[in-house]
Amino acid sequence: MFFRSHSIHLLLIIILQVLTSSVSNAQSYNPESVLATGPYWSPDGQKLAFSAAYEGNYDIYVIDMGDNSREQITNHPANDLYPSWSPNGRNIAFYSDRESSVLPHPPDSIVYKVKGLYETYTRDGYKPSWSPDGRTILAHLRSERGNYEIYTMNERGRNRQPLTWNLATDVHPRFSPGGDKIVFVSGRNTQPEIYVMNVDGSQQTRLTNSSAYTLDPVWSPDGDKIAYISNITGFFDIFIMQADGNNKRRVTKAMAYDISPVWSPDGSRILFSSDREKGIFNLFVLDLNKKSLRQLTHGGSNKYYGSWSPDGGKIAYLSSGDNGTEIYVISADGSHQRKLTR
Repeated sequence: MFFRSHSIHLLLIIILQVLTSSVSNAQSYNPESVLATGPYWSPDGQKLAFSAAYEGNYDIYVIDMGDNSREQITNHPANDLYPSWSPNGRNIAFYSDRESSVLPHPPDSIVYKVKGLYETYTRDGYKPSWSPDGRTILAHLRSERGNYEIYTMNERGRNRQPLTWNLATDVHPRFSPGGDKIVFVSGRNTQPEIYVMNVDGSQQTRLTNSSAYTLDPVWSPDGDKIAYISNITGFFDIFIMQADGNNKRRVTKAMAYDISPVWSPDGSRILFSSDREKGIFNLFVLDLNKKSLRQLTHGGSNKYYGSWSPDGGKIAYLSSGDNGTEIYVISADGSHQRKLTR
């Protein structure tokens, strides 16, 4: 087995007492499907981590891409969600709703919907963010005041320090590729807008100013741009702006919901999920250089949580239909679709 106690640390992005947790003190969470989060590639592209409730509650699992073997990584009566690989591939950070009497607390189900849009169908902003050097983790946690603030912590999930502190909701932080900036979403100006700040929390700067919802900020691989979604037209479209908020431009236009943007490793393409085909979410790739759009998946089941392999050659995603939700992988050109779970 690849994951043994001496080779990987499971980092709980909450303060908790692991040895005293029990079914009676786990917070309630009612996901809509057996597979809720992921899949997330390991840095070497050989494994996928995901969350699933095969036995009632959610635990972290890993699939080996070589032989399709599946290994359960956590086993706890609470829910373990949103696994995030460290840059060296040796650690996994994740959220857990294990009860703790010590603040801050993890997010709970109240934030799992944004204006009726399930987070399941958008990019996973709950996934903890590792600094490029693997020494620091970013996450949003529920403060003692009940709102959500952004915290930084060391590689073992300890020494938590708030970077934001106000009465609003600050969520979905992401380190820039260079590790010197953090992008996040805040409701401090009455509705969700995109902000950026230094890694010490200083110079918190608003990048968007709109009457619409602006969500899902993701850095380009070179850190020069940020892709995001906005419903300024009534539907969600994908936009791109410079890292300082300048030169905003809309890159998808359809009477549909275009959500969950993910940059390709070389920064030339954006993968996203859209319901523009008969109201069913499928995966599309926008080539920014050629200004061309390609539909990768088809059919009557929703496809979401798309993520590029580290080499850009494959895409893993979730597909949910009448027979449940499963993990698939497909070549970046839409060929060689393969189901990994069963």
